[in-house]
Amino acid sequence: MYRKLFKFVVTTLTILSANLLTNYISDKLVSHKWEYRPLRFTLLAMLIITVVFYPLFMWLEQWLNDLSKKLVKAGKSIAGKYIGLLFGFIVGIAILTYLYAKVWYKIDLITVLFKGKFLQMF
Repeated sequence: MYRKLFKFVVTTLTILSANLLTNYISDKLVSHKWEYRPLRFTLLAMLIITVVFYPLFMWLEQWLNDLSKKLVKAGKSIAGKYIGLLFGFIVGIAILTYLYAKVWYKIDLITVLFKGKFLQMF
């Protein structure tokens, strides 16, 4: 049971992190599309995406797996392995929520939280 739960946590954090990075890099690439002819840009962008994203996905999955293990180990020593896994997942989701809000809406959730306007965001 724990192994399946751990795999779910790592996979979820990997998918969300990879999507965030993919969108960020794609947006940067597309902002330069007017500098090239359409077919040339399309082929060049596809090449760049493949060259950048393939190792990135491999690295990201391994990095998140290692990070998750460390978080779970730290949490396990404090409150048990399931609570540690839950804590690690909540920390990961909180960080990704901050980054997604920053990218999508240009909102700094930490500032919003300290100003007491966090509940107004829902």
